[in-house]
Formats: sequence, structure tokens, C-alpha cells
Amino acid sequence: MNIAPGNILNMATAAPGWTITFQHGADNQITCPVIGWATVVHARDTEGAAFTSIEPVFVYLDTVWTHAELREHDYEVSARVINAPTVALV
Repeated sequence: MNIAPGNILNMATAAPGWTITFQHGADNQITCPVIGWATVVHARDTEGAAFTSIEPVFVYLDTVWTHAELREHDYEVSARVINAPTVALV
């Protein structure tokens, strides 16, 4: 199997409350709900081993994205911040 960088190997659902905020252009900040977590391939060595990381999966403009995928399709997308749900201490 040829696993290329950018491939998603698996995905799990996210707990409610997670969001991702990213910069779109110079003045536009966008916050989207995180719906899952994906294992994304970032590189592969000569022997075929894949190097991966966990990325948030979110909904933006009625499409499901990872940050790397969105940046490939929209050059104005830049820095991101992953926001954890707030928990009230009792």
C-alpha cells in the first residue's frame, strides 16, 4: 500500500465543545466546531514507514477539513489555535 503524505489513516469523534480558530486573510478570524480527530500522514521514509500526527477535523463552509487540507485549497488560511472545551469546577 502506498501511503502518501496528507492521507488520513483513521478518525475518532471529538467530545462536544472543541473548536478550532484560524486566520483567513489579514483581518478575518474564523472559529469552527471540531467534530473529530484524525491520524494524518505527514511524511514517509525510504522504507515506507509513515510519520503521523493527530489533527482536528472540523466543519467549514459545509465541508469537513483538516487544517492541512484547508491550507492546500485556500492559500489565505494561516495560523490555527485548537480550543479545548471549558469545564466548570464545582
